[in-house]
Amino acid sequence: MAFSTLSSSISDAYARVQEFIFSEIVSPILYQFNLIAWAEDAYDGIDWFLFGCMQILLIFLILRTWERVAPAEPQEHFAKSSKADVIYTLFHRLGIFHGLIFIALSGFFFEIDAVLHDFRFGRLNVESWYPPITAIPLVSFFIYFVMLDFVEYLYHRASHTFHWWWQLHALHHSQTVMTAWSDDRNHVLDDIMHAVVFAFFALLFGVSPSQFIILVVLSQLIQSWQHANIKVNLGPLQYVIVSPMFHRLHHAVGYGYESQGKPGVLGGCNFGVLFPWWDMLLGTAIFSKEAYPTGVKNLSVSHNVFHQQWQCFKHAVRAFKAKH
Repeated sequence: MAFSTLSSSISDAYARVQEFIFSEIVSPILYQFNLIAWAEDAYDGIDWFLFGCMQILLIFLILRTWERVAPAEPQEHFAKSSKADVIYTLFHRLGIFHGLIFIALSGFFFEIDAVLHDFRFGRLNVESWYPPITAIPLVSFFIYFVMLDFVEYLYHRASHTFHWWWQLHALHHSQTVMTAWSDDRNHVLDDIMHAVVFAFFALLFGVSPSQFIILVVLSQLIQSWQHANIKVNLGPLQYVIVSPMFHRLHHAVGYGYESQGKPGVLGGCNFGVLFPWWDMLLGTAIFSKEAYPTGVKNLSVSHNVFHQQWQCFKHAVRAFKAKH
């Protein structure tokens, strides 16, 4: 009963904050620029902003504190290269990126939805598999979480397979001072491709809009923890969820993403995004207690976000031209 009361109070407080932001800030802006037709979408977009604020607060208060208590490697408190990571995090977590993607691709996904409907394609909708069990919200949420994580594994592995694509993804790996801010250090083209693929499969699977935002937010928060400079031994749980040590090995310079002997893969281990199961099943898992240095050989990027984007874009174009 006490938990229910607390949950209700939090929900009410959240709704009041959302309503305040919309009525006092967002709505006047929409009126000013004659964009009131976007009111409903803008109201929903406030969810991305508020959840993003919560994530940033948790990263700052909990994960950054945890890094100081149990660091995987000694680091200066706030390196120059980490400033760019904070900018990437703010851009992604406060709804700016998701808002732009929604505006740019909403028509595209509407067309896909229409085509699926015309072909009478039955979405996977796990709620209908065995309703007494799979219709339970937590159960369906977990199943969608696992299904989309397998998509993430395949996407991540593909970004290491094609050389031009790796040149974009290498920006993510270029950080030699990995922290809880480092997860969103990505090239914007790679982010757009990822957003399209992830949203497409979520649509294909039948994920509801309310589930989708929670899936994304929870995944982002877990990945912030995985990129943190934390040395933690999860024991048997290391086989259940990707830990900071497991993922750090994937970023290890000269080892994790460059390890040899994996045919068709540019870099060879620990591609799992949330769960290590796919690496274990497909032979790409390596569990280690060592905290290896991170970075990319022969790649030094600017500390400026825009310069980073341009550098890696040029590398990708060169690699694509060389191939084709």
